[in-house]
Amino acid sequence: HIPLSEKMGVRIQQYTGQKFITTMPETGNQNPHHTLFAGSLFSLATLTGWGLIWLMLRERHLGGTIILADAHIRYSKPISGKPHAVADLGALSGDLDRLARGRKARVQMQVEIFGDETPGAVFEGTYIVLPAKPFGPYEEGGNEEE
Repeated sequence: HIPLSEKMGVRIQQYTGQKFITTMPETGNQNPHHTLFAGSLFSLATLTGWGLIWLMLRERHLGGTIILADAHIRYSKPISGKPHAVADLGALSGDLDRLARGRKARVQMQVEIFGDETPGAVFEGTYIVLPAKPFGPYEEGGNEEE
């Protein structure tokens, strides 16, 4: 549960097992120029990357605490229209299997941000996933094993 995602109206649009796509409404995320606020777009991209890693952990029955360690974004043009962010496994590198051995994992990925079906920004983030706490719930970074 990430409170900012609720305030921004972030919603999952689709998850195919390969791509994770999120969206948010324009209303409440626009700047005075009626384009999308850069901070909202950065947050949407961060949450999309975080969400793809979270899904990957669940698919592998792994727990862990996901932390954004480093990130930058390049805006190629102002974005208008209903935005969506796309995280694709093809634009991801890292080894989550380290978590099963009790070691932290490092994941790097790109997230593309679109508005009106044209790309307007590319986010590059490095996430660190800390190993699960034994026997804790997934929501708290555990592995839920008994």
